[in-house]
Amino acid sequence: MSIRKYVSSATTVLRQRADDWEAAVRQAGGLLERAGTIMPAYTNAMIKMVKELGPYIVVMPGVALAHARPEKNVKQNSIAIVTYENGIHFGNESNDPVYVVFAIAARTDDEHLDLFQAVAEFIIGEGNMERLKNAAVYGDIGF
Repeated sequence: MSIRKYVSSATTVLRQRADDWEAAVRQAGGLLERAGTIMPAYTNAMIKMVKELGPYIVVMPGVALAHARPEKNVKQNSIAIVTYENGIHFGNESNDPVYVVFAIAARTDDEHLDLFQAVAEFIIGEGNMERLKNAAVYGDIGF
């Protein structure tokens, strides 16, 4: 399963700045909102998850996978990608700062797993994360 099925230039922004983790998650969710794939309630739910459960979404050094339960707030399966030059602190001692936020939006639990698999395959793909971190424009990522 390829991540490029769920990502577009409209849902990817590179070399951004954010004041804190909440602003970073709002940026990523906002991309999906503007693309018409989620409702604003989904972005709020992603933030609520972190506030309630802590920075568990920071899954490895430098990478956060923002997500929430579908609850009819997702119109179309999609993924946003936002990179941060200076890194964002989520409060995860072992994996902060975060340089890449993936916002994952799926309509169902099964599709949720499919999107996570697509992101995981991208992350472990040779050179993918390095290209993403260094990308200045969408085409540099090499989807």
